[in-house]
Amino acid sequence: MLKKTLVLLTLLTPSALAQNLSADEVLAKLEERNTTLQDASFLLTGTIYDTDAQEIALEVEAQFIPGEELAKAYFIQPDALADNFIVADGETVYNYLFVTNQVTILDASDPEALGNLIPEGQTEGAVNLTPNLGRFFSSDSWDATVEGYEESADGPVYRLRFDSTDEAANVDFVTATILDGEWLPQTMTFVQRGGAPLAELQFSDYAVDTGLDPAELRELPGDAERIDERK
Repeated sequence: MLKKTLVLLTLLTPSALAQNLSADEVLAKLEERNTTLQDASFLLTGTIYDTDAQEIALEVEAQFIPGEELAKAYFIQPDALADNFIVADGETVYNYLFVTNQVTILDASDPEALGNLIPEGQTEGAVNLTPNLGRFFSSDSWDATVEGYEESADGPVYRLRFDSTDEAANVDFVTATILDGEWLPQTMTFVQRGGAPLAELQFSDYAVDTGLDPAELRELPGDAERIDERK
């Protein structure tokens, strides 16, 4: 009985200690997790609200190779973007449009680089092609706090809140749940100034370190027209 009790305590202790992490420590765990990832794939689903508060269903298959600063997002929904994809390769974004068979090449800092999914006026990181939230929310533009620690269908999660310190930004705050131990995002909710929802996102179907090929992520249709709009 004593041995079983000691084993149980050993299993419980890391989780109990993890509950005491600050927001900065959780973000540091996300950053650390990112450095150990060779690659990751996940499904991004949810709802985006346009300027008229109309709901737009989102479903995206995403792949990510952190060592290459490389990510690819293939759109399933909304219907208007179905079969389009985006490749973020360092400082450059390739936006492929299936209907016209065109690839628009943009700077990653261009507001149109991610297809204008989020209304104009967003702050950096409103749509993140990678699961590395620490990269976007550890800056001086956000005030991060821990709102709670709770159970979810996927295991225990931290609930974090990121309040924007940029008064000109459209996003007022973001909430996120982070899987404890896995240090990967589970959900994200974006709220505009005034309280209107901007986006509600869920990350699921994670597959990590499966040997993704960078050349395959970078591959573009050979017959597609290239339109270079980099400044």
